[in-house]
Amino acid sequence: MGCKFYTPHFVLLVFDNCEKNSRLGVTVSRKVGNAVQRNRIKRIIREFFRTNRHIYPSARDYSVIAKRSSALLSSSKIHFELSSVFLKTAKLND
Repeated sequence: MGCKFYTPHFVLLVFDNCEKNSRLGVTVSRKVGNAVQRNRIKRIIREFFRTNRHIYPSARDYSVIAKRSSALLSSSKIHFELSSVFLKTAKLND
C-alpha cells in the first residue's frame, strides 16, 4: 500500500518494498521545461536523496514527480521543500 504527499512543486509517492535499501524514482515531464531544466531538477532531487538518507527509513520506494512550476525553483528551495515532505514520510510508522 502506498501514500501520496503533495507540495506546491512536487508529488511524492511512497511504497514499502522487500529490499534492504530505499530506492528513488524521478519523473520530470516535458511540460516542466527543456532538457537542461529537466536534467537539473533530476540532478538536484537525486543529490538530495543521496545526501539525506538519515531523514527517511529504509525499505521504501520513493517516486518524486515534478510539477511545471518546479523549473523556477533554486536548488536550496527544492532541498527545503523535499526535506519537509520526506520528514512527513518518516512519521508514517510512528
